Amino acid sequence: MLNRLADILYPNKCEIINIKNSYVYPIYKNGSSSIRAYTKLHSCKILINNQIAKINDIDIVLRDPTSRFISGINTFVCNLKRDNPYLDTKTILYFAENYLFLNRHYVPQISWLLHLSKYLNPNARLLIHNMSHISKLVETHIKPDRGEMVLADVDIERLQGNIHNTIFLKLDQLLLELVGQKITFNEILSYIKNKD
Repeated sequence: MLNRLADILYPNKCEIINIKNSYVYPIYKNGSSSIRAYTKLHSCKILINNQIAKINDIDIVLRDPTSRFISGINTFVCNLKRDNPYLDTKTILYFAENYLFLNRHYVPQISWLLHLSKYLNPNARLLIHNMSHISKLVETHIKPDRGEMVLADVDIERLQGNIHNTIFLKLDQLLLELVGQKITFNEILSYIKNKD
């Protein structure tokens, strides 16, 4: 990894997984638990880092940015409380609000694509799908156990309303407009730049 922050945000390696003759990039909170369970069960081939440059077409599953953020921030809070029971929710929310996106469960989808782009062949095409595509890839839906703790609506609204968060939610919303397209990463960047 390039730096400690990258280690925090992303898995130790960038991976794409060969599922049913497609190469899929598993993004946290976008069906990645179901994809990984299927991968393990069926011993699917995983390509990492520089091996990714050999692949010309990669499937990307995107999720509605708001529902993904809510799910991701709840997972972050639950995991942090589980691993550090002495932390109170107010402290956790302070860090989530003031140091946005320091956890891969709710880091924006555009950031995941930036991570993937480091290993892509520049001519590789990303096949952009919505969440319904998961059912075409894997037969079962795995919902990770998050524990009992869920943030109050007022806390979610405050985090969503953070100026930095609204910008990234908007970028991820622009990505959703590309569902159904086969597009290079550079074309995605140009689309976003021209759009807003």
